[in-house]
Amino acid sequence: MIKLIPLLALSMLVATPAGYKEVKKASGCVLMNGTSAESDGVIPMRAECHWPDVTPETFHKALADWGGHDKYWSGVVESTVKRSSGGKTLVYQIHRNKGTNDREILLWMSKKNTDGGGIKYSWGEAKGEALEIKKGNVQAARSDGSWEGKPHPDGGVQVTYQLAYDPGGKVPDFMVRWFQIGGLTNIVTELHEYLN
Repeated sequence: MIKLIPLLALSMLVATPAGYKEVKKASGCVLMNGTSAESDGVIPMRAECHWPDVTPETFHKALADWGGHDKYWSGVVESTVKRSSGGKTLVYQIHRNKGTNDREILLWMSKKNTDGGGIKYSWGEAKGEALEIKKGNVQAARSDGSWEGKPHPDGGVQVTYQLAYDPGGKVPDFMVRWFQIGGLTNIVTELHEYLN
């Protein structure tokens, strides 16, 4: 019963931002999809969470470890730091989803302080960087987004997650739709469980 209270409180406090619709609640998060596709056809995803059982320090330690993404997300099977330059870190990742070829991508990742004592961890495709795709794999067409964590007034950490992802190649529409809800659920749930 105690674990239900934060989720109920969250659902009453989180106003769905313009351009998004709520699709599900999971792991102390309100999960949302964009109401329309962006110019490249990608539907953005968002989660707003209150994790009273996770300290901001624990959250930040995990998210600042760019090479550790494969520790907490089953869909990231490799996350390797290549180099750092000008406050950004170049990271090579392999993404895996059942029923499709692995996706590879190079990402520039960075972090910055935000209002309310928060830190935002952002990433986007490293355009212009050479990436030799392994045989049988596909280059992801797009991956950009962010995690932001800050102290919550009622304790724990307040988290906002955003993602715009295009796997590239040929992916059936039903798998894209699954990822927009099932994949998003896995992402927040796996991180929350790891941080506990």
